[in-house]
Amino acid sequence: MKTLNRALLFALTCLITFSACSDDNDPDPKPVIPEGEEWAVYLKLDKSRDENESEYILPGVDLMQGAISAEGQGYEILGWNFVRSVGKTLFVSGYGDNKCNSYQVDATKAVKKMASFTFDNALEMFGHTKDRQYMLAMETNRTGYDNSLLYIVDPITGENKQKISLELFVDKEAGTKSLPSALVVRGDKLFVPLHIVDAKGGYTYPDPNAAHVAIFPFPNVTDKPEKIIKDTRTSPIGVNGATSSIIEADNGNLYSFSCGTLSSGIDPASSKPSGLLRINKGATEFDKDYFFNIEEKTNGGKIFWMDYAGDNKAIARILVKEMDPDTPWAAFGREVFHQRLVILDLEAKTVTNVANVPLHAKRYTSPVLVENGKVYVSVETAEDAHIYQVDVASATAVKGAKIEGKTIKGFFKL
Repeated sequence: MKTLNRALLFALTCLITFSACSDDNDPDPKPVIPEGEEWAVYLKLDKSRDENESEYILPGVDLMQGAISAEGQGYEILGWNFVRSVGKTLFVSGYGDNKCNSYQVDATKAVKKMASFTFDNALEMFGHTKDRQYMLAMETNRTGYDNSLLYIVDPITGENKQKISLELFVDKEAGTKSLPSALVVRGDKLFVPLHIVDAKGGYTYPDPNAAHVAIFPFPNVTDKPEKIIKDTRTSPIGVNGATSSIIEADNGNLYSFSCGTLSSGIDPASSKPSGLLRINKGATEFDKDYFFNIEEKTNGGKIFWMDYAGDNKAIARILVKEMDPDTPWAAFGREVFHQRLVILDLEAKTVTNVANVPLHAKRYTSPVLVENGKVYVSVETAEDAHIYQVDVASATAVKGAKIEGKTIKGFFKL
């Protein structure tokens, strides 16, 4: 690994594989990165010479002009990783090496590797408390009835402080178990949406027509939930790999999204509409008077991802109905470019297409960073990949730097 010698004041992660990209004329005038700020990207490169893959933290890139490349620079990290920031600490959790490393910027403005902790199965779900005193991570077995393990981590030191064995949901008679799809702390409760799946593995759903959330006390987490709530108006909450399946808005309400399509990994597909549920501020039940029907608002589209964008709005990706293949996991691939970027008004229940953004593909997105009403996203089409700066209030976007590769996972302020 190479040591960075620049301050990592802001970071975003980027998953990249080199490809031929065509040049486009960018809109003018164009926003630029404010003077004195440095940005970094997290890039993934596919090596043709062997099966190992490299990822790089790159400092000092301009998000809105030129091109982003990892050639000849960066802090190298092997393997496929989940990346998440809490406060001023960047957590990089390996999918294959079963180790979570943390990084900070030290007094000399260099990236410093902090503490590490190990786990038995890959950490696939992450969260943090609103006051950023804790980072949360969870590992679970995809088969069998073993408990899931919750890690409560100090985001200042990067050290794991507590490991708790949790029984999320098990029904041995029915042969089902559960997989978590988010970790959200609000007040003194931990909300964990669940996918109820066949305990034999294979991501099959005995009942794809219901949403479930397990609720635990926090920070004194018990080994079993206080209760599990269920709603049959839509499908299981979230999709594989998404960590923002439930988000908290400024109004204190929690909002969850459900997709339900075969292409999003729900097999068999749900017969219920794709949409958003709400758990009101202070409540621990679904609001029976609230359902944001995404299909109804988008001519049959399904929501594949969302994250909070401020002012009781969310940024989201919608699978366009006419282009969505009836094929398992197709939305995670690179063969179909059928995702539309939108802004959701969570209170008014409206969907607004983000102007100037083409239909695209997107596999994985870390939690977004909202700065001054702007969200930066990666958009990959069949021809090329670019960063787009999205203005949430106006639902418009400006195309920025060209990505010489595949995709940007997310944005982090360190």
